[in-house]
Amino acid sequence: MIKKNKQKGALGPPDRRKKRGALFVHEHLRDEIMWMAIEPGSALDEVALASRYGVSRTPVREALLLLENEGFVQFLPNRTTIVAPLSLANVPEFLDTYLLLARGLVRSAAMNKTASFDCLLLYRELFETHLTADNQRQAFQAQLDLYRALSAAANNRFLCKYFIEVQDASIRLKQLHYYPHLDQAGKAEAVDLLESIAKSVASGDPEMSDKAIVSATLFEAEIIQKSLGPKYGHLMKIGMRSEH
Repeated sequence: MIKKNKQKGALGPPDRRKKRGALFVHEHLRDEIMWMAIEPGSALDEVALASRYGVSRTPVREALLLLENEGFVQFLPNRTTIVAPLSLANVPEFLDTYLLLARGLVRSAAMNKTASFDCLLLYRELFETHLTADNQRQAFQAQLDLYRALSAAANNRFLCKYFIEVQDASIRLKQLHYYPHLDQAGKAEAVDLLESIAKSVASGDPEMSDKAIVSATLFEAEIIQKSLGPKYGHLMKIGMRSEH
């Protein structure tokens, strides 16, 4: 055991307060950015953040560096820090990565045969309840919780780590371009697709699990694509009225 020694230069236990401060700021600021309590493109003032979280500027700076590494924050040349804008340029690459990880994960979970259908069904029921009530964040959270349960059942720390990261990276995209654009039929289909994933994994069928997650992901991609199209401009009839 290392004894306490206040003499300058003496070996002592590391000071973890700064680390806890940085991790605390990172966790809470990341959550606000992901769930868009702070909108994309918003400026982030280190002094204001330090005051808000009750820490010095050092842990705030460390937290911002972590968030930059995760793609949630950008440092501009003029020393301004902003929430990273949501770019659609890399959506195809993102969806490929998401789908590859998801397929590996559900296959692994199905082959392990440790996923509890009752547990997965609970998340599916919460998803349907909140989706029907237009509680988008709660519905999304239920879906994320179901996928996290599948990650645990996969028992592969690499798949789990990167699949959860890619899930987190999808939160802003889906809040803007998926959930708000689901009509009643789309909501029903989203529920059915999630239940299909739960059933196929819980039954220990890797092939059906693979088909289910592919169908669910392609469905989400289709809604996102439609959300980017014109809403009414192509339906308008514009012409000159003839004078009599």
